[in-house]
Amino acid sequence: MILCDAHLHASQCRPFEIAALCCSCAHSPREFLEQERIASEHPGSIVCAFGLHPQEPAMENAAFLESLLREKRISAVGEAGFDFFTAHLRQTEKEQREAFQTCLELALAYQVPLVIHDRKALDSLFPYAFQLKKLPAVIFHSFAFGPQEARSLLRKGINCFFSFGSPLLAGSRKAAACVRELPLDMLLLETDAPYQSLRRGQPSSPSLIAAVYEKAAQIRGSRPEEISSGLHSSFLRAFKKIADNSDCHN
Repeated sequence: MILCDAHLHASQCRPFEIAALCCSCAHSPREFLEQERIASEHPGSIVCAFGLHPQEPAMENAAFLESLLREKRISAVGEAGFDFFTAHLRQTEKEQREAFQTCLELALAYQVPLVIHDRKALDSLFPYAFQLKKLPAVIFHSFAFGPQEARSLLRKGINCFFSFGSPLLAGSRKAAACVRELPLDMLLLETDAPYQSLRRGQPSSPSLIAAVYEKAAQIRGSRPEEISSGLHSSFLRAFKKIADNSDCHN
């Protein structure tokens, strides 16, 4: 059974122990170089991404992002998006919009998938629907909304994939409803390691993906072995360049 982790941060996992086929995101040149080094040690297992994170929308990294795309060192842009979870983050809306627009335009220019981070800001994405539907795929990392919101994005013509992780294990009703009701070919599972830990102060681990698979299968009334093939196919379609062997996962 192949386990696919649609979202983690390899450079932040100490030590990094690959437990699945995965997509790893980085948000600074230092993080990316470490991510790239780890990917070279696990050939064929890690899809690399780089983005301007809404919590730290560092526009000084935009040129680095474009260089990675130009040199075909990444397969996706992200994570990128909006985060209005706190008053402080809401005050950075202008910077977040500039960073997101940059990431979106680069993903469009190079026709790569875009990994979305969105907390308390789903409405901010809808004005970009016309551009988002031109992307090969849009992966909603740790989708924090329900099936109705997911379907509203699909009705915009966006090639969406919705990813779920620790909130499933923590009993999130919205996440469980999405996993239960959405088609398997639109679903992805993740750990967001080392973040989104189940216990405060205890980092998450890539190995947690097995428990996420078990929970998702339970919610869908099946076994992990019965959903793994479909989720593997979803992962390959979402991060379509993994089949091209054209970036740092080699």
